[in-house]
Amino acid sequence: MKQKNQILYQKVFDALKSDIINGKYKVGSFFPTENELEVRFEVSKITVRKALDLLVEGGYLHRQSGMGTKVISNQPINVFNKAKTFTKILKDHGVDVQTAVVYIGKSENATINEKFDVDNVYEIHRVYQLDGVASIFVKHYFPLTKSEFLPEKGAKQFSFYSFLVKQGFEIFNMEDAFCAEKTPKQLTKILPKVSDVVLNRTRSAYTEMGQLVEYTTSYYDSGTTPYLIDYQV
Repeated sequence: MKQKNQILYQKVFDALKSDIINGKYKVGSFFPTENELEVRFEVSKITVRKALDLLVEGGYLHRQSGMGTKVISNQPINVFNKAKTFTKILKDHGVDVQTAVVYIGKSENATINEKFDVDNVYEIHRVYQLDGVASIFVKHYFPLTKSEFLPEKGAKQFSFYSFLVKQGFEIFNMEDAFCAEKTPKQLTKILPKVSDVVLNRTRSAYTEMGQLVEYTTSYYDSGTTPYLIDYQV
């Protein structure tokens, strides 16, 4: 019976997590009550509570006594660790963060394309403005499976990890590599006020089967805005 209950609450958790990531429950909205979820899934209260506990631990929900449960994030990245994202830290420090997609297209970078096991590799470029100054440039490379979910150029409310979920990928692990380097000449056209040295972060993300589904290079003007990491322990 114990094993059966474990399977049930995992199924409920998976279904609710998918609902949140895919926008059924909006960030800031109240989540269904335990009673409503019991009826929907036809399971016991203890099964529902275990599933909700996992969503709270994953950073998707926040419970407040007497106030109900709210959706606080729809980002798949929550499942990997409890570290705040860099942009979330900046916002917490009062920095106005604005982002926009500036390019979408098929990758012509042969070196990066070889890292993937597929031919249809695409890239999305984004620029982040911090307090009105272009300070971060990001290039996402990924295997495209469903073109209908590609963002439009200029899109400001774009989550790359939610996009990967819609592509049918579930990320199992990530690897980040950092290095400081002299600012590439072409980067000065994208970040006009960039410092002479930038922080380059390379991220690789894999499925449980080891398939590479993300290769992202990000350039940070860390001379102006230091790269901060805030871990919850």
